[in-house]
Parts: sequence; C-alpha cells; structure tokens
Amino acid sequence: MNVFSSFFFLLFSLSLSVGLAQEPSANPSAMLFTNAKSYGFSMSFTPSTADGFLVLKSESPITFSPADGVVYQKGQGVASGVKVLSVNTNYFFNIREVLENTTYYFSAFAFNGTGANINYKQASPLQGSFTSPASLPGNYYAGIDSSAYSLLTDLRNLLRPHTAVSYTAYRTLILPVMYERDTINNGAVVDCEYSNVSTVYSPPFDFTAQQYNREHALPKSWMLTGGNTLNADGSDYHNLLLTLAQPNQARSNHPQGIVLNATNTFGDAKIGTDAMGNTVFEPKVNRKGDVARNMFYQMVTYNGDGGNWGFENLLTEASLQDQNVLKLWHAQDPPDKFERTKTDYIFSIQGNRNPFIDHPGWVNCIDFDSLVKTNFCGAVSSVDERDFASDIQLHYNGYSLAIELKSDYNSMATFILYDLSGREVVVSESHVQPGVHSHAMDVSELNAGVYLLQVSIDGKRAIKKIVK
Repeated sequence: MNVFSSFFFLLFSLSLSVGLAQEPSANPSAMLFTNAKSYGFSMSFTPSTADGFLVLKSESPITFSPADGVVYQKGQGVASGVKVLSVNTNYFFNIREVLENTTYYFSAFAFNGTGANINYKQASPLQGSFTSPASLPGNYYAGIDSSAYSLLTDLRNLLRPHTAVSYTAYRTLILPVMYERDTINNGAVVDCEYSNVSTVYSPPFDFTAQQYNREHALPKSWMLTGGNTLNADGSDYHNLLLTLAQPNQARSNHPQGIVLNATNTFGDAKIGTDAMGNTVFEPKVNRKGDVARNMFYQMVTYNGDGGNWGFENLLTEASLQDQNVLKLWHAQDPPDKFERTKTDYIFSIQGNRNPFIDHPGWVNCIDFDSLVKTNFCGAVSSVDERDFASDIQLHYNGYSLAIELKSDYNSMATFILYDLSGREVVVSESHVQPGVHSHAMDVSELNAGVYLLQVSIDGKRAIKKIVK
C-alpha cells in the first residue's frame, strides 16, 4: 500500500468512528444461575464499567455480534433463534419464556453511548448456558397404583386437597410466566390456545382490551356443581386455557370433536359437524391432547360433587362428547415440554398436578363415559385411529346382548364382559366374515348392575357400558 492509499484508508477509518462513543474497556464477567425451576430461573453477572449491557438469549450457542451504531430493542430477534433479553444497566434477571429440560445460552456485551453513537465491546463477550430442570413429579404419586380398582377414588383424594386459586388472578399469576413473550417497542405477545392466532399488546394484559377469555376445557355448563368461578371447580387452573373470545364463544358448550363440515374457522380452529351430524369444536393440532387431558383431570378431581362426573351424567351437551376422540387426541398429541412445564408451575400455585400429563398411560385405565376404572391400562403409544374405527351397535333385551360390528377381513373377534371390579363375567369368541357380523351373548344370569363390554377385532378395541 503506497503513502496515498494509506492516507485515504486512515481518513476512511476515522470517518467511520466519528460520533461513536468510547468502546468499553471490558465486558461483564462471572455469569451465575440460581433459583432453578422448570418454568424459570435467575441469571446475573458482575458488571464492568460501561453505560449498559446488551444481553442475548437463545436455545443454541450464540455467535451473533452487535454492530456499532445500531440500537437493539428488548424482545427483538437479531439472528435465527437469538432474542434480545435486555438493553440497559441491568445485571440481574428473572428469566421467563422457559420450558422444562431445555438448555438456554446467553451472551452479554458492554456498551457506551446511546442512539447512533452506541459502541459495543464486541470482542470476548461474556457467555454462559443453563439447562432448566426436567419436570419430575417426585413422589407425588407414590400412593397410587394404576392397577387398583380404587384408582379413581385414590386420584381424587390426591388431587382434591389443593389450594383454591383466584379466577381473576389468572392474569397475573399464570399468564406472564406461561404465555407472555417479549416483543419490540416494549410490547408483549400471546397466542390463542385454540386458534394459534397471535395478539400483540402493550402490557399489562387485559382480557377485555385484548378480547381474550379464560376458557374452561370442560365447560362450566357441563359441571354438576355449576362451575362457579368463585369456587375451586370453576377456577381450577388445570382446566383453563388462554383463548381469544371469538373461537371460545363459538365453542360455547359444544363437545370437542373432529369437524367434517366446517361452518366457521378461527385461525387453526374450526367449528362444524362431525360424522354423526353433531356440532363439535376442533382446536389447533398441538393443543388437542392438552384439551383432552384438561377435561380428564377436571372430571376425576371433582367426581362425586353432585354426582358422577362421567360424560353420560354431566349436563347440557356433555353426553355428546366422544371419549374415543379425546383418547385419540391424547395419543396423537402427547404431553410436550410446554404442558409438562405448565403442570409444574400450577403445582407450585395450587399444590396439585395433572396425572394424565405425568402418567399418560392412566387414561387407558378409565372409561370416561361412566367414569369407572376398567381392566385395561395399555400404553397410549399403541393407540391410533384404527382403535376407534369399528362400528359397533348393541341391542339388549334383558336376557341377551346382541352385538353388531363391521370388519373388512376374515377375523376372530373376542367379546369380554367385565363387572366394575374388573372381573371377567362372560367371555366368547366368534369368527367374523367381511361385512356386518352379529354376535349374541347370554347375560340372563348376571345380577343387575353396570358392566363393561370389550370387543377386540382387527387389532382394534372398543369399550361399551352395559346397564342391566
């Protein structure tokens, strides 16, 4: 490089630095993580001498470096998966937007100046990482035996002595921790759990202003107690979802189901009729299992308050709720990190957990139509749509049970009638040709009572309640 080139390069370099504040001499040091919970933790560091600190957060190692003269905002995405946690003098943070068993990475850059003259210490930023604790129920279920026929009673006794929470406090207790995310311009964003539609607002969140509801997955109108929100059954956080008012109002007290003919849609949610012509509501795919488990929890927890909380005994449209659809959703959308984190957090508030999140297989131990313990506790991972595909009709005249079913194959069908203690009282088999098949079971010798019929064919299984 000749003398003239060197001179002009020096002038160019000086022109770039004109107006920039003095770069800090050092970045902060000694990043420390404390107060570890599955839903949040604290992070701090020792500040260096500077006007402030740009702190970044990500779920993967951070390679991003800030550009001098550029002002970044809290909540801003600056690179793929990298978000600004803070741009000020803070060096202690309560970290939100956290899921269980997830590693979070942080970078902190010191800066001097403001606006266009801001100057970052780009070399050797302070970096650290922390893995949030996994959601583990510990010994919470130590006294529960899923094979015992007292399972429902045992679960109810475990879940009931919990701290009743305030329905109105949902906005301040659970929403900021589990739902609210930072965004630019000092704003925040939440997602509707039914429709997946996002709403941006200026905190604090307000249900009326943001047109949101605290949706009861198991509707208040179904509950034998009325679901008064001043009482535990109406305010239980395990049964509440954060939803926009529009899809929530469309759902009303209709059952959850698979919509074949949609009459209206709301983002990823829809309402319409199912295969039986019933009006049903269908939420977004990755909340279907959550909805089912919320409903199962509510039924088991408050069973006995005013009567039996099986779908056949609850009020308004509860009898139209197909438990097989909910069990299918439970299998297709198993508990994820969000749901496990949420039950952990509610546990910290209410003192109880959702057992169907912690032990998904227990769903298969219960007939939710009549809310009785069954003799079947198979793994939910084996359940798919075929498990509920058989069209089975029952005709009972007091002496004989006539069963009609359809099959696409030459198959062997097994018919087992259980009493409520799980004892097999009638067992029979039948060779089934393709098409409609009829099978009769003699039940004339049975005592009056409630029985469960299991029909197994073509790798499918259906359970029906029989009242004699």
